[in-house]
Amino acid sequence: MVGGCSCCSPREVKRTLVNIGDATVGLAKLDRVFEELYNSKKSPDDVDGEEIVDLASFYNYIPADAVGAYAEPLLKEYRKFYRDKECAAA
Repeated sequence: MVGGCSCCSPREVKRTLVNIGDATVGLAKLDRVFEELYNSKKSPDDVDGEEIVDLASFYNYIPADAVGAYAEPLLKEYRKFYRDKECAAA
């Protein structure tokens, strides 16, 4: 690949669509963030949305004034992810 490695190629990065207010936003590597939380044995009751936003902002630009708008939708998505993982493990 010319101009970069294949591991960093935009088409190789999984994006998750999340509704933030009236907009649908594609967030990169949200599955990795959720997997990290899950592997740390953190249930949705053990984290708050701002913690998830902080982790997600490592891979995505999230403006400081938008943290509150992202917090609840990302926590909601983590609840779904966690529930799915728990059901698959059962």
